[in-house]
Amino acid sequence: MFHKIVLLLIALQISFISCYANESDMAQELKQLISKISSENHENNMSIEDEMMLLSKNLSEKRVTPINIQAIDQDNYLLYERDAPLNHMASKNANKTETHCIVKHISGDGVSKNINTLNNVELFHITKMYKVDKNKYVAVGYEQDLTKDSTHQAVAMLIDETGKTLWKTIVGRGKSYSEAVVQTHSGEYVVVGHDFVWENSDKDSGNYHVMVAKVDQQGERLWTKHYSLDGRFAKGRNIEKTQDDGFIIIGETLYKAWIFKIDALGNKVWETFLDTSKTADRAYSIADNHQDGYIVTGLSNGTYPENDKAWIIKINYSGEIDLNIPVSLPEPFMIQTVNQINANKFMLTGFYPGAISNSSFFMKIDSDGKKVSEKIVKLKQ
Repeated sequence: MFHKIVLLLIALQISFISCYANESDMAQELKQLISKISSENHENNMSIEDEMMLLSKNLSEKRVTPINIQAIDQDNYLLYERDAPLNHMASKNANKTETHCIVKHISGDGVSKNINTLNNVELFHITKMYKVDKNKYVAVGYEQDLTKDSTHQAVAMLIDETGKTLWKTIVGRGKSYSEAVVQTHSGEYVVVGHDFVWENSDKDSGNYHVMVAKVDQQGERLWTKHYSLDGRFAKGRNIEKTQDDGFIIIGETLYKAWIFKIDALGNKVWETFLDTSKTADRAYSIADNHQDGYIVTGLSNGTYPENDKAWIIKINYSGEIDLNIPVSLPEPFMIQTVNQINANKFMLTGFYPGAISNSSFFMKIDSDGKKVSEKIVKLKQ
């Protein structure tokens, strides 16, 4: 019975961490851990509950995992890593997990340099983090209260260069996730993510809708709005501000990539969709090329054993798709940022999942969707 439980827990843990850890090292570590716990069980006649707790605590060892990449310009990036327990269930208070965030500067030639460590950042899950001035960072993610049916609440928080919380604000309802944030021209913050919206008061049916929330410079939530197509499933993944104080939201709905613009008050101005022949299309990153529109990149889910396919599109300031480039890459990856270098080249950044997840990539793509060059930056282990 014990070994069945151990194997189950290990399988669950590997499914969580395999995206970020070296699999051969992890297999060896788990093998040693099983041997250690089996030995202690034999000597102390531990109960199954004690064995499970011991395994959980051992698997909560801190590791460095990637958070996100922030594009400063096409030649300079900030890479954020997280040093925190992998297993939050082993923490006495999940919401008080102390996370150390490492900030690295990545140059266009792939040189990596640590520039800061934010200590004891109190946020259960950090989705994205951005530097907003010389000594402040804004982070978005969610808190989870394990005593209330694993309720997730989307939050935004401002921290100083030491990791001290300046303010933390709940921006969603009881089952919400924040995915990205942008600072407005006037210094406010607009968060995008998704929120579960019930269709009626009986709460017997509902769907995720795109969530957009505006927070002032002191952390006061000004408003939260939800967007969907006739109440259908929709998620928000990223956001970009516009020159007229509006915002471009990207994500997915009805298996299509969804891009739409809202004004400063949250009113929808226009929308467009990308629908390929794949199972589902999702938009993940957007950037203003400051010339004639926005560059958006995303993934189209393939059917097994085919990998997900990436794409880059250009949308003009009126919301029309002017360019659609399928990206030809054989390996799976996680998209972080996209930028247009010139008329014929784009910069794509992200992380490689699975066994090589200790790497981030900075890849140049040509107008045919082919890889021109690539710089790999190893993450700290």
